[in-house]
Amino acid sequence: MEKEEKQPIFKTKPLSTIEKKLQEKFAEDIANQGALMDSMGRQLLSLELAMVGIYATVLKLISGEGATMQGSVVAIGISFFLWFMAVVATVLAIFPEKYEIDITKMDEIKGYFHKSAKRKATMLIGSVFLFFAGVGVSVFTVV
Repeated sequence: MEKEEKQPIFKTKPLSTIEKKLQEKFAEDIANQGALMDSMGRQLLSLELAMVGIYATVLKLISGEGATMQGSVVAIGISFFLWFMAVVATVLAIFPEKYEIDITKMDEIKGYFHKSAKRKATMLIGSVFLFFAGVGVSVFTVV
């Protein structure tokens, strides 16, 4: 006689209303990460563009009407280059990237949201680094 292996019996219960709502909010949060990164990117872009204008105004006020900046031309160029690269990184983060996924596979859908948010976050972190590097270099032109 063969011994029959008994399979364990798992007792389950349906999700409560609170558990269903938490699950739903978790899914919404994952789906909204890209939109949050877009919003942060738009604010960062506004800050980056405003900083360039403020910096140009400060340089004009410090240098006067006919004055020229002798020793800090390279630092000014580096500052504007870093700020330009920050703006480029921010714009690239805001614009969507095309992904091809099979909408019948839940793993691919989750992966899409994760990849999209991760790419945007990486670009925005790089943009912030470039922006503050530009601010750091610009300090040497004003001092």
